[in-house]
Formats: sequence, structure tokens, C-alpha cells
Amino acid sequence: MRLRFVLGKKATDVALPADVPLTDLLPAVLPQFGAEWIEQGADHEGWVVQRVGEPPLDEDRTLAELQLLDGDTVHFRPRADELAAIDFDDLVDGVGEQVREHPGAWNAARTRVLLRVVSGAALVLGVLLVPGVGAVGLQALVAGVVAVLLLGASALVARGAAKPQPATVLAGAAAVYAALGGDLLVRVLSPESGTMVRLTAAAAAALIALAVGVVAVADSALLFAGAILFTGVLAVTGLIGSLAEVTGPQAVAIGLTLTLLAGAFVPSTAFRLSGLTLPMLPGGADELSEDIDPVPHKVVIERGAATVGYSTALHTGLGLAQSVLVPFLVVGGHGWSMVLSLVMAFLLLLRSRHPSGLAARWAFVVPALVVVVTNLLHVGAEQTGGARLLVVFLPVLVVGLLLLLAGERLPGRRLRPYWGRAVEILESVTAIAVVPILLQVLGVYAAMRGLAG
Repeated sequence: MRLRFVLGKKATDVALPADVPLTDLLPAVLPQFGAEWIEQGADHEGWVVQRVGEPPLDEDRTLAELQLLDGDTVHFRPRADELAAIDFDDLVDGVGEQVREHPGAWNAARTRVLLRVVSGAALVLGVLLVPGVGAVGLQALVAGVVAVLLLGASALVARGAAKPQPATVLAGAAAVYAALGGDLLVRVLSPESGTMVRLTAAAAAALIALAVGVVAVADSALLFAGAILFTGVLAVTGLIGSLAEVTGPQAVAIGLTLTLLAGAFVPSTAFRLSGLTLPMLPGGADELSEDIDPVPHKVVIERGAATVGYSTALHTGLGLAQSVLVPFLVVGGHGWSMVLSLVMAFLLLLRSRHPSGLAARWAFVVPALVVVVTNLLHVGAEQTGGARLLVVFLPVLVVGLLLLLAGERLPGRRLRPYWGRAVEILESVTAIAVVPILLQVLGVYAAMRGLAG
């Protein structure tokens, strides 16, 4: 891309790469105007680059991200003396420009996203239509064939056309059809099988499809990592319910407990998936000089971004699985199942303070909110009249007002260190409390009392 840079009365045309941040390009452009201009930059906190009538360009973004076009003219200005914005002499034109360029304005990229989402929904909609095509065996065959065809198409689109986004949509739809095929296959082979067996088969088939999908569309490994973890949690829960002599809610309770345990290993797993490894600690004086070479800056930046991406994907996969399983624990269980779900929700809220990413933090908060809402609906359905007003409605109203007040007071406020330590202790106690409550839900204490006579 060729840009014209203007500094004072001088102008020069420079050919620059479009995928490099502006801050890395400026040291190569300024010398074109002479060394005296570089020295002057120290007198006014450096230079900024801007187009006439627009704010300074973000130096951390690339030329492509800044939407600079070949042949554009930009101006060097002292950081303390930026070009003033141009006043509008046409009110309608000024308002129209703001409407066209505001952050929520529609553009070609958003049209592309819309079409991909709608196409994915259309592909998955077929899952609702397959059960009516004939006998169960034919339905399973149709679902399996469609899954294989979609996986093949995703591989062709990803490898042949180098289009990972639409290929990911195809692979995701294939996983849904594979899950349906696994469920229908169990119904063909063993019509009397329970829900947990069917869940296991469906999740296992989806896992196979996702494993093939991540090989075919390697560019979307982050999305597949979260989807594989989500499906794996469902598969393990179904397997527990199929093999162990437990009820559905009890199997869900075990599965949710395992997700809480797995959540503690997400950061280290994301670090390893990114391809980074920590050097071994020296075991003696002769090993102090080993593994001391610095890691290249580019490698750390790229792998660090991959670590954040994998962490977000894994947290999201766990959070979605927990959100799906929690209602079955609350509605299908008893009083202790509700207690266990609330303790888990409290633990998730305490853990939500650890991740710094937006999506990762919501992955903790959403399952906790699902627990609270499910319990409220379950309790509210059992109450009538004044009891529902006192037991459910008024507490919800009070909690809502308190949260609104906390939202105005707490964010940005520095708390004393002992509060942080108290929360850490409370988190540990809550995590430990999950185990005895789980044993109560599983009926272990009643079985032990029965053995004792």
C-alpha cells in the first residue's frame, strides 16, 4: 500500500505493508523528512498521524485495520498540536456521516456474519425434520450420511478454498447430525435404553465428528476445543448414568462436580495447548546455565494470545455444559440436590473473580445464574398465593435492589487485603463442602447407616 505522508511543507510517498502496526512503521517513515524532524519530536512528546478532519490514528493498529486506502494522504502533527476537526457547513451531511460511521453501522463483514449464522441455523434445522422421514433405522442412516457429507464438505472448503469460517459452520452442523445419528442408532439397537445411554451415544458421536472437524479445519482449533470439552462433559455424565447404579440427577451431580474439578486445570491446559512450556527448575549448580536463552518476542506474543484464546474457549465449554446440566439436577432431584446446586453456584461466583477475560468471567456467572433461576422457578411452582409472595417474590426484589446498589458502589473501589484473603478461605471451604453434600445426594450416608444396622 502506498501512502503520502505530509510533514510541514514536505511530502513523500512511501510503500508500506498493510498488516504491520503503524507504530512499527513510523520509525522508518520519519527519517524520510530529515533527522532534524526526529529531534523536534522530543520537544513535543513525539508525532501523531492523522487524516484531515479526523482524530489521530491508533498507532497500535495495522494500516488495514485503520481502513487506510492506497493513495491516502496523512499528516504528521505534534502530539500536543493535533489538527482540529473540520466544522460542518452542511448539517444534514454531518449527521449522515455520523450515522454511516458509528460503531454499530452495518457493513459487509456483518452481512457475511449474518448469512453464516442463518446458514448454520438452516443446516441444523434439518435435525428436527429427520425423525419424520421413515423408520428409525432409516433416520439414523440419513443423519449419519449427512454428517459425513458435511464433514467432507468442510474439509474441502477449508483446505481447497482456504475458507475456515464457512468450513467451521459445516463442521459444527456435522457434529449436530452426528449426535442425532448416535441417539437414533441406540434406539435401533436397543429400544429400551434409557436417557443416559442415549446421551452417551449422542455425545460420543458428536465427539468423533468434532475430532474430525478440528483436523479438517485447524484454523478454528479454539472453537473446537470449547465444543469438544462441552460434548465431553455430557458424554462423561451420560456414561456415569449408564454404568453406575445411580439416578439421572445423581449422575448429573457427579458430572457437575467433575466440571468444578476440571475448571481448576483450565489455565494450565490452555498454556500447554498454546505450545508453550516452562523451563525445568535447576536441580543443582551445574544446571543453572541451562534453559536461560530469551524467548523471541514474536513467539511470546503469538503464543500468549493463543493461551488467552484457549482459556476462553475451555471456560466457555465448561460453562455451557454446566448451564445445560444444572436444571436436571434441580428439577429431577430433591432438597439436597437443590442445596448442592446452590453451593456450586456460590463456588462459581467466587471463582469468577479469577479470569480477566470478559467471556471467561461470564462462563462462571451464567451457570450460577441458571442455578438460581432454576431453583426460584422450582420453589415458586410449589408455592401459591401469599407464600409465593413472601418466599420468592420479595426476596428476589430485595436482592435485585441490593445488586443495583452494589453496581454503583463496588466497581473500582479498593478493598482491604484481608477481605481478599477472607474470600480465598471462603472459596476453599465452599469447594470442600461440595464433597459431603454430593455424598448425601448419592445416598452414601443412608447406605452406611443401613450397613450399620
